[in-house]
Amino acid sequence: MFNTRPFKFLKTFCFILLLTILFSCEKEAALSFTEIQILAEGETTIEINIPKAEGQSEAAKQINSTLNRFVNSVLNIGNFYPLKVDTKKSIAGFNKAYTDFKTQLGKTLYTELPAWSVLIDGEVLYKSKTLVSMAMTSSINTGGAHSNLVFEFYNFDLKTGKQLTTKNLINDVEAFTALAKKYYDKELLSAEESRVSAFKTKAFEIPENIGFSDDGVILVYDTFNPVSNKVIEFTIPYIIAEPYLNF
Repeated sequence: MFNTRPFKFLKTFCFILLLTILFSCEKEAALSFTEIQILAEGETTIEINIPKAEGQSEAAKQINSTLNRFVNSVLNIGNFYPLKVDTKKSIAGFNKAYTDFKTQLGKTLYTELPAWSVLIDGEVLYKSKTLVSMAMTSSINTGGAHSNLVFEFYNFDLKTGKQLTTKNLINDVEAFTALAKKYYDKELLSAEESRVSAFKTKAFEIPENIGFSDDGVILVYDTFNPVSNKVIEFTIPYIIAEPYLNF
C-alpha cells in the first residue's frame, strides 16, 4: 500500500509555516506607542512630551520622523538646523537663538531679558487596526505678552506610516462638508456673541486636519488670534460619519 504519511507531515508543516508567517505579519503591523519626555532647563525652559512609535519598522520610523519635524519646526526660531535633525540639535539651536537675541538687545536694554520657554505636548487620541490619530500642541513664549499657540491633528496609516490628509480620509469631501456645516451652525447657535462674530466672515470649509476619538470625527476651527483666540470644536459620531470615511 502507498505510504501517505510523509505527505501528511508535509501538509501539516506547510500549514504551520503559513500560520507563522501570517502571525508575524500581523504582529509587525500592530504598532504600539510610548512617550518621549524631555525637560531641558537653563537660560531657557523646554519641555517636550510626545508619542513615539515603538519598533524598527518603516511605519514606525516614518511616524516618528513626522512628529520629530513638528517638534523641530517649533524650536527652529533661528533656522540654525534643518527640520530633519535630531531633537537635541534643535534644542541647542533654540538656546543659541535666545543667547544671540539676548546679546543683541543687551546693548540697548537696561533690564534683564525674560527667559524663553517652550511646551510641546502630544497624545494618541484614537487607534484602530489601520489608523492612529494624534493631537499635537505647542506653546512658545519669547517674552511677549501672549504665548504663540499651535494645535494640529496628525493621522497616520499604521501599515505605511504615511501621514493622512483630509482628502485621504474622506471619500466624498463635498457631502461631508455639507454634513459638517450642520454641526458647525448648531455650535454657533449656542455660542456667545464674540465667538459668533469671530467666525461670521469666514467661508465654511473642512479643516486641513481632522481628528478621531472613540466618540467620532473631531473638527476644530480656530481664529489664530494670539490675543483673543476663538475656537469652535465639535464631534460627528461614527454612526453618522462612517459612510464618508476611508479608514
